[in-house]
This record gives sequence, C-alpha cells and structure tokens, in this order.
Amino acid sequence: MADRARRTDVHTVPLSVVTGRRDLALATVVEAGDPGIAWAVVSELTDPSAYLRGGELLLTAGVNLPRTAAGLRAYVDAVVGAGVSAVGFGVTPVHDTVPAGLVEQCHARGLPLVAVPRPTPFAAVSQAVGAELEERRLRDLRRLGEAHQALALAVTADAPVDRVLRVLAEALGGWALLARVPPGAPDAGTPAPSGEAAPARTGAAAGGRHATPGAPRDLDPDLHGLVARLTLPHGPRSAKARYGADEVFLHTVGSPPDDHGVVLVGRPDPLGITDRAVLRTATALLDLLARTDRGAPPAPGRLLTALLLDGGVAEEALPLLAGLTGGGDGHAGAYRVLHALPADRGRHTAPVGLPLDTRVLDAAPGPPGLLRAVLADRGDAAHREGLDLLLLHGWIGVLSGPVSPEELSSADRAAASLLPRARAAGGPLLWEEDTDPFEALLDPLGADALARGVLGPLAEDTAPAGLLRATLRAWLTRHGNWDRAAADLGAHRNSVRYRIGRIERDLGVDLADAEQRMRLWFALTRWRPGP
Repeated sequence: MADRARRTDVHTVPLSVVTGRRDLALATVVEAGDPGIAWAVVSELTDPSAYLRGGELLLTAGVNLPRTAAGLRAYVDAVVGAGVSAVGFGVTPVHDTVPAGLVEQCHARGLPLVAVPRPTPFAAVSQAVGAELEERRLRDLRRLGEAHQALALAVTADAPVDRVLRVLAEALGGWALLARVPPGAPDAGTPAPSGEAAPARTGAAAGGRHATPGAPRDLDPDLHGLVARLTLPHGPRSAKARYGADEVFLHTVGSPPDDHGVVLVGRPDPLGITDRAVLRTATALLDLLARTDRGAPPAPGRLLTALLLDGGVAEEALPLLAGLTGGGDGHAGAYRVLHALPADRGRHTAPVGLPLDTRVLDAAPGPPGLLRAVLADRGDAAHREGLDLLLLHGWIGVLSGPVSPEELSSADRAAASLLPRARAAGGPLLWEEDTDPFEALLDPLGADALARGVLGPLAEDTAPAGLLRATLRAWLTRHGNWDRAAADLGAHRNSVRYRIGRIERDLGVDLADAEQRMRLWFALTRWRPGP
C-alpha cells in the first residue's frame, strides 16, 4: 500500500478526491490510506493483472469474481501484485452488495475498496478521474511555468546563487543548500560561495549564505558520504536519503571533474514530476552561474544565451524563454536570433541601452563588439522596424527567420551567415523564406573569391571572356539546348557549340557532368565583376 500511495513517476489524483465527489456518490468500504489514482479502468477478467500498469482504480461488477475464499485471495493478490491502487465495486445487477469475502481479502492486503452505486455508471467514474488528472496537470504546468520564470529572474539578481536556491526551496516547499567537495577532499558539507566553490570539511556548517532557512547547519555522515560519492568522476549524479523528518534529494551541479557542487533539497514528501523538472532547471542554472570567471559578476544574459544558442535547449529550460523574451506564455511560440555589430561610422549605444525586449543577450564572445540575442517572433514588419531602430543606435543587425526553441542553434548559425552581407551592404538584413541558402553560407567576399577560382580565365575583364561567360550562362539556363541558347544569344547554334567546347578546354571540365555544371552556375550567379 505504501508503494501505491507514493507513486511519483506519473500524475495521480488522491483516491479521497474521487470518493469526495458528490456526483459519483461512492462509498468507502475498506479504508487503507489515500493512494494516488493514475487512471480508472474496467475489467471483469478473473486475473486482469496482465493488462494493468499500476496505480489504477480497478472498476468491476464482479461478473467473473471467484466464489471461494481461495479464489478471492488469488484475485486480490493478483491485482495488488499489479500495483492497483484501489478497487471500485459496482453493486447490482450481478451483486446486490459488495461480497463479504472480497471485503475480507482487501482488509487483509490493505487494498482500498469503494462501492459504486447502481445510478453511477463506470464511465462517469472514469471521466471524473480523467477530469481531476487534467486539472492537476494544468495546475502543474502553471506551477512549472511560474517556477521557471522565477528562476530566470533569479539569475539576474545581485546574488544569483542565493536567489536561485531560495526560489527552488519555495517552489518545492522545503529547504535547499549548495555543498561542494574540492578535488581530492574526502568529505563535504560547506556551501559554496557565489559563482565558485569553497573548501569543505567534515562537520562544516551547512547554513549560511548559500543555504535557505530550514536547511541543516551540519550535514550528518550519511549526507556527507552521499555528497562525496556524487562528486566522484564515475559516481551517480543524483541520490536521496532521509534526514530526520525530511526526505533529502541530492543532484550534482555540473559533471566531474569540472563539477561545481551538489544541490540538496529537503522536504517531508517525495518529489513529483513537476518538482524534479524544477530541480533540474535550478541545477542547470547553478552550473552556468558557476562557470563565470571568478571575481567577475555573473552575466546571466550571456549564460542563458550560451545555453540556448551554443548548447541547445533542454526540455525543462523551454519555459524560461517566456519571461526572458517577452514572448507570452512561451510554450509554443517562435523565436528569432539577432546578431549585430557596431556600424563603422559614428558612435553607438551600449548594449544595455538598446531597445531590445529580451534578457537573453550576449555582448561578449565572438568578434569584437558582436551582440547576440534571442527575441520573441513579432512578424517581419515589426522586426524590420526594430532593425532600423538599431541602425539609428549605431548597430548593423541581422535576424534569423522564426524558429521553435529547439532550432535556436541553427537559427544562430543562419544569423551569423547573414552578418557579413549586412556589413558589406551597410544596412540590416532579415532572413526571409526566399533567402538563398548558399549566400547564407558565404560572405560576399568569400563567395566572389570562390567564383573567380571556379571561372578561371572566364573571370578576366576582357571582351572574349565576357562573350564566353554570356554563352555559358545562356546554355546552362536552357539546360544545354543548343537552338534555344543560340536564339537567346542571337548566334548560330554551331557558334554556341564552338564556344562551349572552348570553355571545356580552357577550364578542363566536362559539361556533361552535372556536378561541373552546378559549380559553374554557382560561380556565374555569384561572381561580381570589378568596377
């Protein structure tokens, strides 16, 4: 029964909530705790265990219920072994009352048993359980979103490590602390200073600047040992233990040998799905905060930008985008990546003063002065205005197309490919659906150099070279049709044949090869003749 009541791997609704619904009029026959119900299923099999996953409210009218004590014992043993949380027995038309033998066996095995009155169809019970589960799922999503937004704001605080731990403790309804084992140390227990790790020692105080109210001042030997194990190169990454009345959950921050400590969270109840998602996000942010240069203030914008653009987006980090980019609920929205550099002329506004509705902002790595940011998608027109406004502030910017959060890394590369073209043009660029992907791969100077290398003598600034280029372009455009190419050029088809033959000899290519034709077309369409 204890295992059924403490399921945390699935969403459940307490049995008391189901029996407490007046519209169902369920009556408790055997009370054995308040287990979580994962779903309600109907089965009249003599042994339904093969079709159950555990956590169910098993509904039966006793059509094939065994009549003997041994048969009832085997039936109850089977459903208990399958992990059923409770049995709902429908009285009439098969049985006028709940069979006494079933009541006796449920008492003996600690299996909750409720009576379903005749006016209440099993379908109503199943719908009620489903409705309660959906309500709890939506409630968890709201709680998860609120916790993620609070964590996102926490990393912008003056003391981000303290604030992240405080938000984590409040979200989980317990206490939290950050402990650290330095390389080679045999034990742990000392909370780490903000952004770095301090040496730990056996029996060291666990309270202080990096422990929330309610956290133990000293870690007992068991917790010390777990913290030390979690920081071993090949040790586990998480663990749990009892500490007085609390169940303590431990999770590493970072990965050995570059670990940054262990987060400990304590509360009386086990962690559910939502709780574990909040804990994973908090440890990811603490890891990022710890990666900042020692002695330098944390730069949450840079850290989150690196998380989103360089390392990819973990599922639990997706809701962070909402509060950081002004993108509404942030669960199904699209985002764009901005790259910008100061214009060559005049002065430019500092990054913190730019009119960007985002906190996911990085103005440090990459080329000198490079600015990267993630923006919520607001449509092409609004973003063109935003790029023009950036230009007034002295910045030449480019924006990727709208992408899902999972595609931010590729959008970052697309924006990077546009930036050299924008600098060459002296103005902002916005990625559009018809943007040539080949142009995005090369900056204008690189594309021109590649084209000249492919064209060889055809790139010379002479009349014969120009004639050969025009002939090649017409012939490729007409897919090698001699007559149509000759008509476009106003020349005889034999003249076109002669010129194409000369191009093959001069360049050492075989234009029957599609790969060679593709390369020459690429070069012709991207080569820019000199002045």
